[in-house]
Amino acid sequence: MKKLFILTSAVFITGITSAQKADNALQGYFEEQGDETFYKSFNFDGNGKIAGGFKSSYYFTRNDSLVILPDKDVFIFKIKKDKLIGISDWVKNGVWIRKKDSTEINNRKNPEESQKRAALLAAYYDKTKNMSGLDALFSNANDFTKISEDFCNQGVAKACLNAFGLKMMEYTPGFFDDLEKIKDKKLKPHPELIELSQKIINLGETEGYNVLGAYYHLLGLREKAFEVWKEGEKQGDPASMISMGLIEVTEEMEKTPESPDIKKKMKKKK
Repeated sequence: MKKLFILTSAVFITGITSAQKADNALQGYFEEQGDETFYKSFNFDGNGKIAGGFKSSYYFTRNDSLVILPDKDVFIFKIKKDKLIGISDWVKNGVWIRKKDSTEINNRKNPEESQKRAALLAAYYDKTKNMSGLDALFSNANDFTKISEDFCNQGVAKACLNAFGLKMMEYTPGFFDDLEKIKDKKLKPHPELIELSQKIINLGETEGYNVLGAYYHLLGLREKAFEVWKEGEKQGDPASMISMGLIEVTEEMEKTPESPDIKKKMKKKK
């Protein structure tokens, strides 16, 4: 069974200017017109988070650009009135139209605090946008980790999640070899990762439960992993619920004996 782990690596691309202040006041539900991408809708909460379906996805606007930072990539759009035009990989050629709803509520309760978070997120993006995924993991790993830690300490949850992923690799010997063999090493959970996950939670991100549970499961500590995920579920973290479900389904599949037909096919291949 492949270990389930959540690695919040970043693959950043260039393409946004910084003439105006960053903000995250964009709010509402945008639906894709046509069938150009995998992403049929985006729901912006007016405070820098994507609501529903996109775990740990953050956004900011600057000039006429919108930048979304999901868990492993960057989406960039041009804003044209009530339309979003995708210009980066994964969203290129897509067009999303704002769907106004009479039940829509203004969730932007503290504009000053929200704008501050947007400015920090934009600054973090600017510092790391020229680091590719491979650079982050290898040649620029120390720089990327240091920048992420710095912005994490300033309250940027996205930076904390990236730092967790990088440090998890650093503190887990064999991470780049066979993940199945890691549990045999009987490694003890690194206290810095436990502390970092709590910092993520304290910033209001329930994803902190999910990444810590995934780390425990990677080390072979199934009971501790499920204990943390169940707490995440209580706190409303969808990623924790998904992680538990995937593990349970995989375990059940492994318990199911192979049918005679499958065994015959395997013997023939040998």
